[in-house]
Amino acid sequence: MGVTAFIAHRNGFAFTVNMLFADPQNSLTPLRPMHQMKLAQARGEDAPPPGEQFHIGLTFSDGSSVTSSGEFVFEGGPETYLTLLDGSGGGVVSTLRWYVEPLPPPGPIAFWCEWPTASLSFRHQLVIGTEIQDAAKESKDLGRKTE
Repeated sequence: MGVTAFIAHRNGFAFTVNMLFADPQNSLTPLRPMHQMKLAQARGEDAPPPGEQFHIGLTFSDGSSVTSSGEFVFEGGPETYLTLLDGSGGGVVSTLRWYVEPLPPPGPIAFWCEWPTASLSFRHQLVIGTEIQDAAKESKDLGRKTE
């Protein structure tokens, strides 16, 4: 498992989580439990059991954190949010692209992921908060014009 492809935006940043599984016949994909979570939330049903859910989170240098297991984020929700942009996978490789807003504070960011169904537990810390802030300052708003 790895955290790669950081992209700084004016108000947040994106990153990619790549997972490699040993068995090419693997039918696991983290998208399935996240989809089940959204369906349960939309229908007002109980969430899938915790052991089946895919969880990802980030802890920032100031002690704040954000987590997601695929549930919807509604307006007026948390000040920091983690949103799944897209994903693909099944078999040997699964890839998930995430977006976090707002920008992180300077210093390290700890990334963690847990998915009991796949016997997956990942924790990694990167000192990247300052670099993301610096890159965000160089981003350019192209506006909403279309021609």
